[in-house]
Amino acid sequence: MAARRFEINAPTIIGEAVDGEVMVMNLRDGIYYSVTGDAAAIWPALAGGVALDEIAATVAGTTGAPLARVAADLDGFVARLGEEGILRAATEASPNRPEIVSPGNYQGFEVERFDDMRAILILDPVHEVGEFGWPQEGGSKTP
Repeated sequence: MAARRFEINAPTIIGEAVDGEVMVMNLRDGIYYSVTGDAAAIWPALAGGVALDEIAATVAGTTGAPLARVAADLDGFVARLGEEGILRAATEASPNRPEIVSPGNYQGFEVERFDDMRAILILDPVHEVGEFGWPQEGGSKTP
């Protein structure tokens, strides 16, 4: 059985770790997410293509949590991220293999979704500006 690996669904999705939290933004839909705690600890490995089995084994081994529980929690977390369009399947690990950082006291993997700024983020087309300025109706056109 092939290893299950994932990566960020770029360029639509971007993510940035700040002070123990990963802020993930869907640039197309204007929805953002907060990934904290155990999920933020494993985020670089998860988004960097480390196999789910390896992540679960490392977390279980370092926290003492049962492997079956960690694996089930991780599967649910990844399924949610897939449903939200945050992650997509990857065929291999990143060439710069991220280290698996394990949380100290296992609590599970969670993500919070926020769409309260959706209208503002969608109306602000800054991320869509090309070399010819603001997007024109029907997409970017050359002068």
